[in-house]
Amino acid sequence: MPGVGLEGTARAQDDDCLSRQLKSAKVTTSVSVKHDGEDFTKADTRLVVEVPKSWSLAPDLLLNGDTVEYRAAMRCVLRYPGDPYPYRDTEWRPWPPRVTVQKSSITVEHRAVTVVDDVRDRDFGPWRITVGKRLWTLALVRPLALDKAWWREITVDLGGRAARKVSPTPTKGSVTNLIWTRAKAGGKPPEVRIQIQPPATKAMTARWNERPWYLVGSLTLLSYDFVLFPVLLLLVKRLRRTPVSLAPTPAEEATRRNLLLWACLMFAAVLAFEADDQVPRFLGDHQVFMWWPEHRVAVHLVISTLAGGCLVLFGRPRPAAGAAASLAAAYVAVVASAPGWFGLPADHWLSTDYVADIELFEQSWGFLWFGLACGCLVFVWMVGVAATLVRLRRAVDVQTLGTVPRGDFPHWVLVVCAGAAALLPAMSVWASQNMWEQQSWLSVGNSDVEYVHWRITELYNNLAWFPSDWPDWFLYWIWWLSLMGALIAVLRARAAAPGAPPVNPGATELLVINVLFVAEIVPTPGWIAGFAMWLLSVPSILLTLYLLLTLGRPRSVLARDLLPGKPLNTVIQESHRGWLIESARKYRDLHAQLRRLEQGQQDGKRAELEEKLDQLHRWNPPGATAPYVGTRLPDSVDSVELALAWGPRGTWWLNGCRAAFFAVLIALPATAVGVWAEQLRGPLWDDNFTQRVGFVDIVTYAIGSQAAWAGAGFVLGALWRLLPGRRGPTKALGLSLVYATPAAGHWIVTQVLGQFFGNWALDAALTLLVLTLTGVAMDIDTFRQEGHYWPTKAALLLSVYQLRTASVQVAFFVAQLVALVSIWQQMKGNDPMVLIQPKDPSETSGGSPDTGGPP
Repeated sequence: MPGVGLEGTARAQDDDCLSRQLKSAKVTTSVSVKHDGEDFTKADTRLVVEVPKSWSLAPDLLLNGDTVEYRAAMRCVLRYPGDPYPYRDTEWRPWPPRVTVQKSSITVEHRAVTVVDDVRDRDFGPWRITVGKRLWTLALVRPLALDKAWWREITVDLGGRAARKVSPTPTKGSVTNLIWTRAKAGGKPPEVRIQIQPPATKAMTARWNERPWYLVGSLTLLSYDFVLFPVLLLLVKRLRRTPVSLAPTPAEEATRRNLLLWACLMFAAVLAFEADDQVPRFLGDHQVFMWWPEHRVAVHLVISTLAGGCLVLFGRPRPAAGAAASLAAAYVAVVASAPGWFGLPADHWLSTDYVADIELFEQSWGFLWFGLACGCLVFVWMVGVAATLVRLRRAVDVQTLGTVPRGDFPHWVLVVCAGAAALLPAMSVWASQNMWEQQSWLSVGNSDVEYVHWRITELYNNLAWFPSDWPDWFLYWIWWLSLMGALIAVLRARAAAPGAPPVNPGATELLVINVLFVAEIVPTPGWIAGFAMWLLSVPSILLTLYLLLTLGRPRSVLARDLLPGKPLNTVIQESHRGWLIESARKYRDLHAQLRRLEQGQQDGKRAELEEKLDQLHRWNPPGATAPYVGTRLPDSVDSVELALAWGPRGTWWLNGCRAAFFAVLIALPATAVGVWAEQLRGPLWDDNFTQRVGFVDIVTYAIGSQAAWAGAGFVLGALWRLLPGRRGPTKALGLSLVYATPAAGHWIVTQVLGQFFGNWALDAALTLLVLTLTGVAMDIDTFRQEGHYWPTKAALLLSVYQLRTASVQVAFFVAQLVALVSIWQQMKGNDPMVLIQPKDPSETSGGSPDTGGPP
């Protein structure tokens, strides 16, 4: 059977490569092993083969890559010529072999990369890594046709760690950089074999998928949900006990019920899909109740469709959408229960050992029918998600107590759902084909019947994982986005209830905002040796946010006392805005006149101006009553700062919405930078061609980034009157420090353990920039009534902040230089890690633990 194991079945008597003509070939190879700064040990190899033009197959190296002659010639110089079906899912090629022609020779340069993230042997280029319990072996596996060639130089860079054993003794080098050289042709090349001891974290991570340790990884992943779910239940209980007024409004009841149902639904779905991933593997390992492992594709189809159906039931769309989703679910159920009707194997798996099944599969268009089932599965989910989001939105407008909002949406949304359902499985097949070409690129090609059967089997079996992979990816993304919507809907309903405090959020609203910020916006980055970093990140986030609000709230401008025991936030109202803005404008004008008098020393005029300033430093809004009227403002608060502290809108909710609007607009360039850094930079672009949802992930990443920054902007605006600081950038700084806390903790851990830090520094820097500019925009919007007095917004900002133009220009210039240097330093480093191998057929993967922040 064609497959991975055939690579070593070359027969010595076959000499299709004409090896005698390759005795004068010159070979150089190098391998570099990198442990530090990576999640997994990464190895990079380069092989350069210079063959004489007299070699009969040399001209074939210049042919197109899909020709039989090219592949046969390349197998001679790179692999085992006796294997017509070479297949490697343990190496990634940054580019095809580079072929150059010299006067008397042709040179082939081949580069390959591998990542050691499990215990399988890693074949890459002419090298093999064998993973042991604690020691790994790196060995040179020469192509048989080049066994008599001149191996001029072999270089091994061990990544700063000395070997445990080396054979044979190197010609030169150092303890971490070994070099074998041969001055002339002839003789047998060295059998290079090196035993290395990787860092403990890398060795542990590589073995983490072995039984029973993979269950520990699942429990680590689920532990976040086991903590978040009770928190949401307690939050719902708090919302029920503390309505804004004596009787909760219909919108409060509807949004609270939505939050409760959504939390229960998603927690059940997370448990179901984690069990669907791990239970079949556990049963297969112990050879018990084998029906589930043997029919896991059918189980994946049923469970995934049921989950999508639950979303539809929760959303309660209009009858047409519900009927379409029901028909799609029925088709999936038929395919799962009666695969033979569609030419599919009874267990939904194809095998090259059963040619009759493959031929029946082809004749019955089985690929099309199963792909249609995957599309129907996606359609059910898309309808459910669309209806869910609409229901969460409409809950804030419910007017009748006990009414359940419906997730009705226009018919064009149903068309979009159908389009996505057709596109995603097709993209999955396309990505599988690209991955197949990457892994079997030296096989004989479509001219061989066995190869065609092998290719069909692999492509279909890869698609058979779609019902399992789809929820693992989509569930966590939609869980994060919809929970954010449910929490904001709760805040909206409470802010609109009669008697809601307009100045600052109440204690319950503040609790909801804290859950929103910690669970949905601030990221919990990375894994360390198989453990989710949220175990360290979330406590540090909670502590930092508690310190910010506890220590900073009494220092906010509106927390200063106007009279003993009467802070400004208990006196100020939106009806005072006109007086605030006018007083602030007069204050700035008088200060400008004082600056002009500095050189003139006109004491009389100066005294007059100071008297006017003293009058402005008193509480005299229209309608002010005793005992507040005429009271002096706190010494450290002037008219400008009082207006800035109040913000551009009348309530904390409207301030939050305004800040979210500004953040969404300001974050567009930042999202573009993030997409480039996380999805497109270096090898990541090519990786999208081989990932099931590679290009879709770019779109969801952009949407998630915008949603996360909108949420961060909302929290900034909602807490505007509680955060310490007199101006928007200062308020944003405190919130940005909370956001950066887990990234800082992650950086410390990665530096200690030599793990991969990623782009978290860039993410924190972009967040600081977005929130800072949002704070500036909020300050400008506060004085929007003065816009017609100033030629530009920048001029208005200079006046509001009472800064001289030169100083602001210098400050912005320095900030730009710092930003440019920081981004350049962040981006010029190593290429991002790319996991090259597909999922092992004996296991499935779970979702990402990075619940907060852009998904």
